[in-house]
Amino acid sequence: MKPPRTQPLLIEVGCEEIPARFLMAAREDFWTAINQAMAAARLVPPGASPSLRFSTPRRLAVWFPAVLMKQGDLVDEVVGPPMRVAFDEKGKPTKAAKSFAQKNGVAVSSLTRVTTPKGEYLAVRKTIHGQTAQKLLPGLLAGAVTGLNFPKSMYWKAKTGPRFLRPIRWLLALLGEGKTARVIPFEIADVRAEAATYGHRVLGKGKVHVSGFMDYLNKLSAGGVHLDPVRRRGRVQEDLKVILKGSHSRPVADPWLVDWVVNSTEWPVGILGNFDSRFLRLPREILVTVMRDHQKYFAVEDRHGKLQPHFITFLNLDRDRKGIIREGHERVLAARFADAEFFWDSDQREFLASRQERLASVTYQAELGTYADKVSRMKSIAAEICGELERAQTFTAENSASVIRALELCKCDLTTQMVQEFTELQGIVGGLYAEAQGEPKDVCQAIYDHYRPEGPEDRSPRSRIGAVVSLADKLDSVVSGFAIGQEPTGSSDPFALRRQGNGIVKVLVEHALPLPLKVLIEHAVSCMNVEWKRPQHEVFGSLVAFFEERMKYYLESGRGLRYDTVRAVVAAGWENFTDVARRADALERIRNTENFAALSVAAKRIKNILEKSASAQDWQPGSVNPELLEAGPEEQLFEAHVAVADRARRFTEAGEYEKALETIADLRPLVDRFFDKVLVMAEDRALRENRLRLLGKLDILFSGIAHFAEIAGGPGDVDASTSQAVTSEE
Repeated sequence: MKPPRTQPLLIEVGCEEIPARFLMAAREDFWTAINQAMAAARLVPPGASPSLRFSTPRRLAVWFPAVLMKQGDLVDEVVGPPMRVAFDEKGKPTKAAKSFAQKNGVAVSSLTRVTTPKGEYLAVRKTIHGQTAQKLLPGLLAGAVTGLNFPKSMYWKAKTGPRFLRPIRWLLALLGEGKTARVIPFEIADVRAEAATYGHRVLGKGKVHVSGFMDYLNKLSAGGVHLDPVRRRGRVQEDLKVILKGSHSRPVADPWLVDWVVNSTEWPVGILGNFDSRFLRLPREILVTVMRDHQKYFAVEDRHGKLQPHFITFLNLDRDRKGIIREGHERVLAARFADAEFFWDSDQREFLASRQERLASVTYQAELGTYADKVSRMKSIAAEICGELERAQTFTAENSASVIRALELCKCDLTTQMVQEFTELQGIVGGLYAEAQGEPKDVCQAIYDHYRPEGPEDRSPRSRIGAVVSLADKLDSVVSGFAIGQEPTGSSDPFALRRQGNGIVKVLVEHALPLPLKVLIEHAVSCMNVEWKRPQHEVFGSLVAFFEERMKYYLESGRGLRYDTVRAVVAAGWENFTDVARRADALERIRNTENFAALSVAAKRIKNILEKSASAQDWQPGSVNPELLEAGPEEQLFEAHVAVADRARRFTEAGEYEKALETIADLRPLVDRFFDKVLVMAEDRALRENRLRLLGKLDILFSGIAHFAEIAGGPGDVDASTSQAVTSEE
């Protein structure tokens, strides 16, 4: 039998320049949509090499090494009426059988019988002949392209017309290679598919006809396009090295900026520019922000990390022969630096402290008042935090005074010219200005860091004082957002409260702050002088659930712990985030040991007995009566439990959770023997209750650091419904 005939398929959508921040996701979405459509149409042969995807700012492309030229035939079995209904007592077809045959376009004699769990039924087998790729692909490709959804789409013909990330300017759809290649004819917004593409907007020569994938690659390269993002990345990284070779300098590491250049150019070429060294008197943060965020330039530093009066920018051209482009970049950067220099000098004429009154005229949020109102709430929240830390003897009165001073000044930079021009520097500018104006170092650092962490990869504030300032800011943002009904719902999070919540968890854990979160939430709720959208107790409940979810997210996504480890420790109590993280780390380290893995199964069995097999008539929690214990496994388990519980308690109180868990795991052999030899649900009520009380004590022990029963069991795990199927061997 001959293998099915295949041909390669090349698809490209050419459009106006796609913004760098959208390009990678657009490429993946386009590739996924095309692949799903091809698979659904049964045009991808089994075992075929995977399709490849490419992108530049002006194009999204997918290449299939092999697609079927024709679908395989399908045999479809349609089940009809039951045999007892389809034929009468004499075996003649009834109206039901005839109607079924007529509906499916076959004679009654062509019908077959099939046996199902419900009995015998009449059926018909239909052969659905496969269609050719040439017939299927036009609609398939058009639907895949127009069916894409983007964060921001455009229409360019009419509001009812097709939408895409940017206006589509050309379509390439080629089935086959060389002389056998054929265009797949389809059209989107008056743009017809052709066997042609376009090179670089400047370096290319207009429309270029192609005869296949390799011809396509070669002609794009000749037309100033590196189609593969991996190749463009290599070019960028190589230029960054070559440009500074022998200069004892290096570009400031910036993966985000490398990504931006890769996704903004088709033919990246780096050039070195210079600026007046007088600007180096400005803080590094300001200079790097101007170069990176505003101009997309790489800053340059020496081997000791000191900025140098140079920058590297990337052209989307082959070269800058006369240096005219470089000179233009240098003039633009000089003007930006001159603005920053003016703002720095001008802002310094006024102390941050004198700007506090201005915050009363800067709106934070319409329903939440001004930044002066926010600072007032933050100070109240921080006072509660500082009080808790002082009572725990991990903070001093001087530390608390520094926190309050930092809070008074941390939002004042919002009124400066520097932040109004370079909004990315809020907080940082406040810290720099405070330092230049002689504020204590711990206050300056706290102001500088108080927005941190701004994401999962960002670091927490450097000091505990900064951590408390950050917590007060973020806790106010979260609680006030919930108070006015802006809590996250599904994919909607207008105030970025999930990010703020994640930051709170990260700061609490990384700074090991022993704070009772529910108390802090209650205090923050009491600070809200707003029009509540819901009763305060409902909002409080929502906040508690929100932070429990954020804690789980941090442990799973931030620390990479298994979901059931997280579930087990959170079930045992989660209000002290630092303690939860330590318990989770300890459980993750020990959970795969033989004793503990088996004990977690036993813990699940115990919980099932107590919650599902035993009733209130069988027992009430209380002390175990040693006189009712049978000699042997039952008595031995009770005595071991008493000793182990005491040792585990001492380890737990000392925070040595791993040792506590190892100690508890030592009970495993005795627990196993107990279940092998002892009938828990004895007929004698006194014995039954005493044994259930013993299991209750074990359940408490197995639920203190983490709920062992929440750990996913292995092959030996038992089902809840059969957990009490134990018999005595006496």
